[in-house]
Amino acid sequence: MRSIQEVFSQLMSVRGAIALAGLALLGCAGEPTSTPRVESRAKMGSESAPPLKVLLVDADALQSELELRWQSFSEQGLTIQTANRRELATQPPSTVDLVIYPANLIGTLVARDWIAPVPEQAQQRIGGWQQASESNPWPSRWRTFSVFGGKPFAAPLGAPSWVAVTRSLDASPLRKLQTAILGNELAKEVSEDLWNEYLSKAEQTLQATATEREQELQRRLSEIGPQERRYLACRYLWILSTTESRYRGFFDTQKMLSRCGQPEFSRSALHLRRLALLQPSTIFASPTEAWDAVVAGNAVFGLGWPRTDNQQQLTEDAVKDRWELIPILWNDGSGLVASVGKRTRQSANATEFLIWLASEEQRIALQPKTATIELLEIDNDRNRVRGDYREYQTLQRLESAMLTMELTPRFLDSDRFMSLLEEALIDIFKSPETAEARMAQCRKEWDVAAEQLGREKLRNSIEAAIGYSE
Repeated sequence: MRSIQEVFSQLMSVRGAIALAGLALLGCAGEPTSTPRVESRAKMGSESAPPLKVLLVDADALQSELELRWQSFSEQGLTIQTANRRELATQPPSTVDLVIYPANLIGTLVARDWIAPVPEQAQQRIGGWQQASESNPWPSRWRTFSVFGGKPFAAPLGAPSWVAVTRSLDASPLRKLQTAILGNELAKEVSEDLWNEYLSKAEQTLQATATEREQELQRRLSEIGPQERRYLACRYLWILSTTESRYRGFFDTQKMLSRCGQPEFSRSALHLRRLALLQPSTIFASPTEAWDAVVAGNAVFGLGWPRTDNQQQLTEDAVKDRWELIPILWNDGSGLVASVGKRTRQSANATEFLIWLASEEQRIALQPKTATIELLEIDNDRNRVRGDYREYQTLQRLESAMLTMELTPRFLDSDRFMSLLEEALIDIFKSPETAEARMAQCRKEWDVAAEQLGREKLRNSIEAAIGYSE
């Protein structure tokens, strides 16, 4: 009989043979046996290449995240410069490799040779410029704001629309107005009557605090700064987009004369002032601040869009008294886009950066920094847990039926014209009885600016911005 020692030795021999056979099989399969397999992604670019120069225009919040994420993707360095749109208007084009900017600057940047069309290679790899389909989920507003004169000039990162959110007020007249817009029935009487009905009902509901709200509006007017003026003008254009000017735009493009003296322009300014008196705290606020104030129960009316940092806190009042969205959309082109610099000396590397930046992965990382960046897939969006955010995104899907570019200021030097409009609106807020005369004066100021810029040059830019020409 064998001893326990002999049996144990035999078992170990068999176990060793099995192990050796397993190793041989693994070797035949070509897999390494010394270390486990680890998923990794090699960095792109060359450490010896000059740093890419990226200009952020009104997008400073992206700087630290962009630097961090690019370091993990590429060996090439990154130099980020920042500027606001007013500074850019006075600077000659530089040799930056890539520009990230609000989409409504595209006409100015194209005319001043700051940016180049999206390279063919990037168009093919990014995709999205063809019509929407299952393989191309881009919303139409993304395509619209990335194209100028029929050419893709930018990769879109987002294009949020202005939407009204309200509580405790009867919104049915504005819902009727939205139906008229969809049915292309925006006669003067329809728009004017429905706005007067909405505002009159709201004023009656809030009558007890009318004096306090008038005082608050005057106080806020005395403190208004350049950015608040622009927010006010955007809210004005949202109202103007519900009038007969919706498809007529800012100019008679045949004669190249301003339309600011038309009755709906002064009428919309007065409607805006009445709207401001309903809720003075939101009329000059940023889009996200105005939205938050209403949804959180601190205001009855706001125009804007929801924040995307997933930090909104709802109060008990917000749950008890639910907000309501008014399905009228207008887009000013505040969403961010990115373009290759026309004078870049690193075209290939700049194109790679553009392709990298335009991915859903980068949008997911950058969206918490600014609400002017959107995601394609709602499943990727951490903000989807909020009811107001989900309803807003549902409304955004209506944009294909409601998007119009005639009242979106993204043509050459549009900021100059917007500044003149802002001044007129402030004067009308202070003296509403002068509305008609003040808008007539604004028309003359726009005509002078158009003459100085060159009417034919401006016409071409407007038509390229709307999509009528290449």
